[in-house]
Amino acid sequence: MGELRVDTSFPLDRKPRRPSLPVKEFKGKADPDWCPGCGDFGVLNALKIALSELGLQPHDVLTISGIGCSSNLPGYINTYGMHTLHGRALAVATGAQLANHKLKVVVTGGDGDGFGIGGNHFLHVMGRNVDFAFLVMDNGASRIP
Repeated sequence: MGELRVDTSFPLDRKPRRPSLPVKEFKGKADPDWCPGCGDFGVLNALKIALSELGLQPHDVLTISGIGCSSNLPGYINTYGMHTLHGRALAVATGAQLANHKLKVVVTGGDGDGFGIGGNHFLHVMGRNVDFAFLVMDNGASRIP
């Protein structure tokens, strides 16, 4: 039997990717109208930085949300975006991801949207292991223990 050889000419921790866009390229056409000091501003900024550092282009990303303050995020970022029904963002994101595997799907919403009325969808998405990110901004309003 032959000896197993590993090609080390390309480090495994470095993936070739496109040059990063500046973070400002992910700024949406509308400015957020959240309350001053709201944590949603931090989530929006962190998402824009992450997309930039991953070398993604705006047309590579779909941002989906439900209803509520935090769910306005798709309007504040330069990607494809969908503002869906309350508690149904995960179901819509599942369909979008299955229809286009190349798309990077990010779902945003609040605790009530994601775990309250959308709790059933959350359980089913975990079971299906769908490839998307789910960012939940918990303001504690839904009083989930």
